Amino acid sequence: MNKILLIMILPFSISFIIRYVIALLAIAFYTLMERKFLGYFQLRKGPNKVGLIGLPQPFADAIKLFTKEQSKPTIINQSPFIAAPVLGLILTLILWAIYPHFHPAIFLSFGALYFLCVSRMNVYTTFIAG
Repeated sequence: MNKILLIMILPFSISFIIRYVIALLAIAFYTLMERKFLGYFQLRKGPNKVGLIGLPQPFADAIKLFTKEQSKPTIINQSPFIAAPVLGLILTLILWAIYPHFHPAIFLSFGALYFLCVSRMNVYTTFIAG
């Protein structure tokens, strides 16, 4: 019974993880492309200081984001301040479940309604963060 359950859950888990890793990488390189276009629109080269034509720039931005010093509110408001971005990321990644994929992780028959409900919940992260 456990082997059958493992065989059923393993492809779902692998598809789930691969889908979200690809989505995060796509977003990172989309921001690189956007910064490059904005640089060319303003008659400058854009982000090209890191590595070959700026390809490692999204990774350098991620390292900077995680290592820079952040200001924290008082002890009373610290939990919602930290929980709000985590909730926002989780809700945003949950929205990727409605996009078509070769190995669908979740089948949603009411995709538009699901999108509207989850995207409306993302507003609460702004309220929580203050």
